[in-house]
Amino acid sequence: MVEPSKGSTRDAVRWGLLLAAIAVSGYRLPRVFRNFEEWRASLAVDPSAAALYRTTFMVEAVGITVVVAVGVGIFYLLRPRATKPT
Repeated sequence: MVEPSKGSTRDAVRWGLLLAAIAVSGYRLPRVFRNFEEWRASLAVDPSAAALYRTTFMVEAVGITVVVAVGVGIFYLLRPRATKPT
């Protein structure tokens, strides 16, 4: 019977969290594009609506950035430790 390697659970968690971060970001991305388009379209017509779309766009964009940064950070922190040559 084959023994699983010591890092298999850590690698699974590591890749799973990165995949989850990308999935959450991908889910939010269409809303960001839609809010950006609505913001640019309503600048001349209704400035108060444009401000709302801009705020929503900024919040969504920052949310995506934070999720990806945390996912990549955890992915980096859980990387396999380098073994010292003996």
